[in-house]
Amino acid sequence: MKSVLNFEIDTIGKSALNFIESYSEGDTIGETVKVFENTVYLKTTADDLICLTSKDVKAPINLNLNSPVDFLKLDCINKKAIRTPNGLKLETIGFDTKNSKIYPITKDHEIKAGLRNRILFSVDEMNLFDTSGSILDNHSPFFNELSDSIRFISESAQKRDLVKLSDQLSSIVGLGNGFTPSGDDFIVGFLFCLNRILLCSNHKDAKFVIMGNTNWASKKFIDYSQNGIVIEPLEMFVNFLLSGENETKFPLMDLIQVGKSSGIDASIGAIIATVFVFDNDFRNLILTKLNFLK
Repeated sequence: MKSVLNFEIDTIGKSALNFIESYSEGDTIGETVKVFENTVYLKTTADDLICLTSKDVKAPINLNLNSPVDFLKLDCINKKAIRTPNGLKLETIGFDTKNSKIYPITKDHEIKAGLRNRILFSVDEMNLFDTSGSILDNHSPFFNELSDSIRFISESAQKRDLVKLSDQLSSIVGLGNGFTPSGDDFIVGFLFCLNRILLCSNHKDAKFVIMGNTNWASKKFIDYSQNGIVIEPLEMFVNFLLSGENETKFPLMDLIQVGKSSGIDASIGAIIATVFVFDNDFRNLILTKLNFLK
């Protein structure tokens, strides 16, 4: 069956391109597992995640369309994704990647002087935003449990006790509201930033076994974060924290606009990961400023 509708993919993530190119023309790549107005999540037969989106949020696993699309009106629910000569299709809806720009997999950065000041600046900036529904919302039914867990996680990070961290991170999997719960988003930011710090500090990057009940896509985001595969706004924010890169662009502003609270929660995870290189007094200062410690 020929495609009735065809959409141009403006940018394709390098990981997504690799996933798609591993299939031959006519092969079933996978199927849609979650559909939102602006975004579709595909689960491949190899258990990889591909994200089709009309939002301008780039990532190694994303395919960014060059025009607005309402995927709900297109009826993309429970559709098989088929490999085509020019990319892929969801039954009669084609997505052309032939002329797409390629978004690369993340690169490493060094830690530069001024880290403490950049962290404090970001924490103070965070308090200027509406954080309702996020990990910082003290009216949330999840706040007390998340706060307790984050204190334990930050203590293990500050003491560099990586063995304890797997269990402590696993304790907040699936905790919170939304398709990607706050606990999961926190873990994504935390693991991505911590692995960057470990690489910058000539440590072997840590691979944590994160257990717990959450949806498949959210679990994939956690897994990918350990391999440096995250959305561009999170990468930009962590690069700013560690190296001061993009400081004139205020990268936190872009990150907090992702999802209802996903961007805020991921940024908090990244900030907490930085206590790995500081003393207990600075850890307590950060926890107090974020209202996790009274």
